[in-house]
Amino acid sequence: MANATDAYCVSGATNFNKAYSRLHGYIALVICIVGSATNSINIAVLSRREMSSSTNSILTGLAVADLLVMLEYIPYALHMNIKIGPQVNKNTYAWAVFVYFHSIFSQTFHTISIWLAVTLAVWRYVAIALPQRNRTWCSKKNTSLAIVSAYVICPFLCLPIYFAMNIVSSEVTPHNNSEFAEDLSLPQNRTVYVLEMSRNVELVTAIMWIYSVILKLVPSMALSVLSTCLISKLTTTERRRQKLLKRSTVGPNETEKPCLADESSARRSSRTDRTTRMLLAVLGLFLSTELCPQPGDLMDVLALFTSSVNFVLYCSMSRQFRCTFARLVRRMLSATEEPAKFATKHEPTTQKTTNT
Repeated sequence: MANATDAYCVSGATNFNKAYSRLHGYIALVICIVGSATNSINIAVLSRREMSSSTNSILTGLAVADLLVMLEYIPYALHMNIKIGPQVNKNTYAWAVFVYFHSIFSQTFHTISIWLAVTLAVWRYVAIALPQRNRTWCSKKNTSLAIVSAYVICPFLCLPIYFAMNIVSSEVTPHNNSEFAEDLSLPQNRTVYVLEMSRNVELVTAIMWIYSVILKLVPSMALSVLSTCLISKLTTTERRRQKLLKRSTVGPNETEKPCLADESSARRSSRTDRTTRMLLAVLGLFLSTELCPQPGDLMDVLALFTSSVNFVLYCSMSRQFRCTFARLVRRMLSATEEPAKFATKHEPTTQKTTNT
């Protein structure tokens, strides 16, 4: 039987994980605060009327899931990883319930994010490979149905995880207090509550298969195949666009109208390719999170980071997103300036009086 150090493929990973665990809470807290702000901006921008599209609706649903994960992770990081003020008992029943809720909540919404990413890849592939059927297959009704289905079905897929752990109590005495070394300042004889894996071997085995296959392997394979197909389509359309651009040069024996049509088609294709590249970057981040086998804390921070950088991708790769975001900021600034101008305009004036 392999020991604990054999669990990591990289030599020295255990020592690194122990060293990193001291910083994890602070790093995760910063990422969660920044990520909560950026995902809130994503929701505000992508849900604008001028941004209405099937792709942006899926991205909005994705931002909502990411935002909820980050907001929930903040109290977890504060309590479990960051020491603020006097030492607190991390093994009360209330906090055991919270950790139990955290493990279920984070896995459920991470699964929702992954399947929304798969839906996004399918929708994008249909848009560029089957454009004649895109309006029918990827209609707003079907998009809304896909988003709602992800939020409804994924909790059921994660349902077995609900039964994988139990909250158990233990009496702490001076002889077994080493398990709770962080709570040495607390009374020696007390009852602590911890999460424990179920002792039902068949249930735990079934849960591991569900987690490994349905929640990890299937979406990872789907993202890999769809990303490969999208890259292949990008290469094909790039070659086609180059041919159209060459034909757009009006020769002495060519009519101008067909050439202008070819140039317009090439420009539309270029815009489609930019959108596809942006979505490929989003899918690549999800895939890297799923395929990278890391220890618990590193896996958490990688998933949180992946969920927080979409705003940067949207701003760097989508002109429409940048313009809509800029208009939204200007509108908010003008809204805050108007009350100040109104107050200044109606401020009573005082007249100076002179003594005669």
